[in-house]
Amino acid sequence: MIDIITEVCADSLNSAKAAEKGGGDRIELCQALSVGGLTPSAALISYCCKKLTIPVLVLIRPRSGNFCYNMDESHLIMEDIEFCKRAGASGVVVGFLDSDGGVDKRKLKEAILHAGSMEVTFHRAFDCCADWERSLEDIIECRCSRILTSGQKETAEEGKEVIRMIVDKAGDRIKILAGSGITPDNVYGIIDYTNVKEVHFSAKAPVMLNNMCSHYETSSEIVQQIVTIVKS
Repeated sequence: MIDIITEVCADSLNSAKAAEKGGGDRIELCQALSVGGLTPSAALISYCCKKLTIPVLVLIRPRSGNFCYNMDESHLIMEDIEFCKRAGASGVVVGFLDSDGGVDKRKLKEAILHAGSMEVTFHRAFDCCADWERSLEDIIECRCSRILTSGQKETAEEGKEVIRMIVDKAGDRIKILAGSGITPDNVYGIIDYTNVKEVHFSAKAPVMLNNMCSHYETSSEIVQQIVTIVKS
């Protein structure tokens, strides 16, 4: 396998630094992974954009729950995108759905306009779409850079059949980033089966304090394992 891009989902400063140390190609910076990820703090965004040597893509999601945003929430999203642009982020990660389970193209186009030269990834809101084929075409029409997907299943392993169909349908019109539940044990098989060129993972490991698990952070060793597998 060649030219496989590794994106590490990092929800803290320590995780972001571990992703870089382990050889990840870029990070998706967020916080609160327990609820699927939310927009990280301004300080964390600024620090990572200034200090890391790998590209930083920032998740823009103002709250947990569905991806149907009202006018005030949409305003916050656009302001956060503008902040990321000023901070020097390489891209942002967004997702907008309407009440029928389709892509909200108006909001997505507005976000892309605010992003300017930054890359725009459509996140796993895609996996909540009622009709992924129609949503794929809508996202391509809006000129997104890529789609993050687990094939409309809980994990990329479970959704690999659909991911493969998405990759085939997308062709070279948009990048497809496979994510959710990717580990050193399954990454090769997922790439080989689906033909994706980009993979997304958190590479989490427990942080121990007084012989007890305090919390989980990205492990540079696990990142390195995955990078070694996909680059070999």
